[in-house]
Amino acid sequence: MTSMTDFLARWVELTTRAPKRALGALLLLTLLLGWVGISNFRVNSNLSDLIAQNAPWRADFDHFEEQFPDLVRNAVVVVSGESLKRVEIATEAVLAYLRGRPELFRAVVAPGSEPFFRDHALLYMDEAALDDMTDRLAEAQPWLTAVAEDPSLRGIFRLVGDGAEREAPAAFERVLELLGASAGALREGKDPTIWWSDELFPAEELHYQLIYLKPQSAFSKSLPDAEVMAGLRAMRNTVALPEGVRLQFTGELALQHEEMEAAMEGVALAGWLVLVLLLLVMGIGVRSIKIILATFSMLAVGVVWTTALAMLTVGEFNTLSLVFIVMFFGLAVDFALHFSLRFLEAIHAGEQRVPLALVLSTRSVGRAITLCTVTTSLGFLGFWPTDYAGLGDLGIISALGMGVAWVLTFTFLPAFYMVSGAPQPRDLALRKGDRIVHWLSERRRGVVMALALVVALSLIGAFQARFDYSVLALKDPATESMQGLRELQREGLSTDYQLVVVGKTFSASESLRALPSVKDVRLPQAWVPTSQEEKLAIIGELEFMLWSALEPQEAVAEPDPQMLRDSARALIARIDQQARSLASPSSMSAALMRLRRELVAMDGASDLEWIRWQEGVIEQLQSELAWLRRAVLVNPVGLEDLPASVRRRIESNEGEALTVILPEKDIADVQFLTEFIAQVRELAPTATGRPVIEWGVGNIVVGSFKQALLFALLTISVVLLAVLRSVPFTVLILLPLGMTVLLILSFVAWSGLSLNMANILVVPLIFGLGVDNGIHVVDRYLGERNNAQLMFSSTPRAVLLSSLTTIGAFAALSLSPHAGTASIGLLLAVAIGLLLLLTLYLVPALLPSRPRAS
Repeated sequence: MTSMTDFLARWVELTTRAPKRALGALLLLTLLLGWVGISNFRVNSNLSDLIAQNAPWRADFDHFEEQFPDLVRNAVVVVSGESLKRVEIATEAVLAYLRGRPELFRAVVAPGSEPFFRDHALLYMDEAALDDMTDRLAEAQPWLTAVAEDPSLRGIFRLVGDGAEREAPAAFERVLELLGASAGALREGKDPTIWWSDELFPAEELHYQLIYLKPQSAFSKSLPDAEVMAGLRAMRNTVALPEGVRLQFTGELALQHEEMEAAMEGVALAGWLVLVLLLLVMGIGVRSIKIILATFSMLAVGVVWTTALAMLTVGEFNTLSLVFIVMFFGLAVDFALHFSLRFLEAIHAGEQRVPLALVLSTRSVGRAITLCTVTTSLGFLGFWPTDYAGLGDLGIISALGMGVAWVLTFTFLPAFYMVSGAPQPRDLALRKGDRIVHWLSERRRGVVMALALVVALSLIGAFQARFDYSVLALKDPATESMQGLRELQREGLSTDYQLVVVGKTFSASESLRALPSVKDVRLPQAWVPTSQEEKLAIIGELEFMLWSALEPQEAVAEPDPQMLRDSARALIARIDQQARSLASPSSMSAALMRLRRELVAMDGASDLEWIRWQEGVIEQLQSELAWLRRAVLVNPVGLEDLPASVRRRIESNEGEALTVILPEKDIADVQFLTEFIAQVRELAPTATGRPVIEWGVGNIVVGSFKQALLFALLTISVVLLAVLRSVPFTVLILLPLGMTVLLILSFVAWSGLSLNMANILVVPLIFGLGVDNGIHVVDRYLGERNNAQLMFSSTPRAVLLSSLTTIGAFAALSLSPHAGTASIGLLLAVAIGLLLLLTLYLVPALLPSRPRAS
C-alpha cells in the first residue's frame, strides 16, 4: 500500500498543478457518461429474472405455465355485492370495458359469468337449496303466470287487489314493500328497478364474480404494469356500476405492481430526505460551505458515472440494484469527508500552502480510502457468483461505484479545492469522545468481560431469528390487492396462493383432503354438478308446476299510461274497501297502505314516469321468467358440456388436467405455509404454484446470503491481513462487524420481526458498509502511532459525520411505504448506529495504550 500511497500523492500533486484543466476534463467526461447513461438507461422490473431458478420445483411450475399460460401472472378484478343480478350486470359492463382495451390486456376471462352457469343454476344447487327454491317458486306461481299473460303494471295491480281480498302467502307482504319502494324511488328521482332475482337468490353472503386478465406488460419500464393498472383504476370512473356493487383489484400482477410502486416511491422519498439530512449533518458538523459544495458536487458526478458504467457493464438496473443510489450517498460521502476533513486538519495545523496540504492529506488517508475501496467492493461482489442474480447486479454496480468514488476523491476534490481555495480552519477534536475512550481504556478488563457477555446473549438471540420467504411479508396489508387476496381466501375462492397439480391422472385427492393444512381439493370434476339424477327429477316437477307461467295460453296487449292510471285507481278503491273490513292493523296492512299512498302520489305523474315505473317493475321480472324457461329445460351435464373458457382452465390442449389444492389457514403465516407445502408435496411431489416458487426462491436466497457473507468475511480478512500484517488489528476492525451482525439478528428475533426476502440484504451489507470506519480508525492509529491524539484528529469526526449521514439515508428509507424497503432502512440505520458506537469508542479503547494528551 506504500507504493499506492506514493502514486496517489503524485497524482494529487499533478492535479493541483492544472486544477482547471482537471475540472474541465471531468466535466466533459461527466457530460459524455451522462449521455451514455440516459441513452442506455433501462430498468428490468421482471422479478423472475432476479434469481436463477433451475431446480425441479421450477421445472414443475414451468410445466404448469406451459400447459395453462392464462393462469399465471394475472390481474384479478373482483366484482362483489349482495345482489346477484347487479353483480351480473356489473360484470358484463366491466367485461365490455376490458375487452375494448386490447392494447392493455391480451386475455379477459370470467368463467363464472358464462351464461351456461346461470342457465344451469338449479342443477348446481345442493338439494336443500333446490328444495327451498322450489317452495319459493311455488308461492310465486300465480304472480309469474299473471305477469306472463299480462306483462305490465296492470297485471301486477290486479294480483295485488286479489291478494288484498283474501289470505295471501307470506311473500305477498314482500311484494307490497318492493312495489311501494319502487314508486317512492321513482318520485325521488332514483332508479325504480326491482331486482326480482334477489328474491329468488337471497344473499346470505356476498355474491362474487372473478375476472382474470393477462396484461400487455412492458418489462423495460421501471413499472411494467403501470399502464395496465392505470387502465383498471380509470375503469372505476368510466363504468357505471349498479348501486351496492364493489370492484377490487388483486392477483399476482396487482400485488407486484403495488409493491413495486411503493418501493419506487420509497427510493424517491429517501433520495430527497437524504439530501436534506446530508446538508443538515454537514452544515452542523463541518460548517464549511466549500466542503459541502465539494461533497455534493462529487456525489452528483459519481451517480452519473456509476449509472453509465452500470449500463455499459450490467446493462440494466433491477428493483434491487436501484438501492445503490441510496447507498452511494453514504459510501461516497465517507470518502469525501475523510479526505476533506484531513485537508481541513492540515490547514488548521498551520500548513498555508493548499497544494502541499492536499498532498499531505492524501498521504494520510490514501491507504485507508484505498483499503476501504477494496474491502467494501469485495463485500458487495460476494453476491456475484451466487444464484441471486439481482443482488449480483447490485454487487457489481456498487463495486463500480466504489471505484468511481475512489477516483473522484483524489481527482475532483483536489482540483475543486485548488480552484475554490482552502476552507476556513477550525478545531475538529471530539473532546467528549476522548474522555469516553479514556474511561473505557482504564476499565479494559471489564469492557472485555462485558463484550463477552453481550456476544453470548446475542448469539442466543441470533439463533432465534427466523426467515420469512413469503413475498407477502414485503407487502402493505392495507393495500387493495392484499385486502382482496385475503377476502378471496376467506371465501374459499381461487387465488394465486394455492397449490396445483398438473397431470393426465391424479389419485391422491382423498389423502390430500385428510391433511390438516388442506381446506379443499378441487378436481376438474368439481365443475360438474353432483346428484344430477335426483336434481333433474325435482326440476322436472318444477317445470310442470310453472308450466302456465312458462308457456302462457294468452297474452294481452300492453296498456298505455292512461290505462295504468285507471288500473291504479281501481286498486286504490279495492284497498280502501278491504281496509274497512280489517279488525286491527298489521305489518301486511301497513305495507298495503304505504303502496296506496304511493299510488295516490303517482296519479299526477307524467306518462313518461308511468312508463319508467312499469319498466322498473316488469323488466327484471320478465328477465327472470326467461331464465326460468331455460333453467327448467336442462339436461345432464358432463365435462364436455362446460364452456370453452372453463375447460381451458381445467384441461390443457395436451389433455393434462389441473387439480387445485386450497390452504386451510391464512398463507401469510409462513410457518403454516411451509407445513402446507411440505404436507402436500409429500403426497403430490409435483404440486406447484406461487407458494412453491417463493419457498424455493427463499432457499436460494438464504444459500446465496450465506455464500456472500462467507466470501465477504474471508476476502476482507485476507486483504486486511495482507495490508496490515497484524492479526490483532485485523480482529479489531472485524470485531464491530461481527458484533453488529449478532446484535441485529438478536434485535430481529426479540422485536418480533423476521428476516424477509428484502431485509436479509442487511447482513452482508453490514460488512460492506461497516468495514470502512474500523479501517479509518486503525489506519490513523498506525500512521501516527499516537493513541492519545486519535480523538483529537479529523478521523473520529469524519467517522461520526459519515455514519450520521448513512444513518440518515437509511432512516429515510425506513419511511418507505414498501414494507421490505422500510425494514432494510430500519435495520441498516440501527446497524450503522451500532457500528458507529463500537468503532468510535470501543476500538480506540482496545488499541494498545499510549500516554494520554494533556
